[in-house]
Amino acid sequence: SGVKILDEVLQAFNELKTRHTSRYLLLGLVNSDREIGVLKKAPLTAPYEEFLADLKAYQDQGRGVYGVYDIEYELESKQKRNKLVFVSWGPDNLPIRQRMLIASSKNDLRRKLQGVHKEMQASELGEITEDCMIEVCRQGDLGSN
Repeated sequence: SGVKILDEVLQAFNELKTRHTSRYLLLGLVNSDREIGVLKKAPLTAPYEEFLADLKAYQDQGRGVYGVYDIEYELESKQKRNKLVFVSWGPDNLPIRQRMLIASSKNDLRRKLQGVHKEMQASELGEITEDCMIEVCRQGDLGSN
């Protein structure tokens, strides 16, 4: 897509991955849609509902975004797990140019984010509930069923 990924994205991601300093990152198009930058670093105390509200707010602005969510969940054995989930958010009601930029830049961004465990793509909030994310994370976990 020709969209450049700013260094701040990789710095924020590596901080999230290694030090778990944020609950989630929101990444998106900046500088006249020529670059991908960090839009938000959510505090560890941020509830999942805030993540959904942020996605909805960007949708209302006619913008798609990417998220990296550090989700903690339990297996049936009560063992706790953390996984980083990459989310591509491109609702159907976005302008065509915006949807195309989000879709065409996704693979480049995703490749640079080494250490993401799971990936989700959503165009409506019902596709990305906390339960949906946990279910995606549990797939392939030993002791999860």
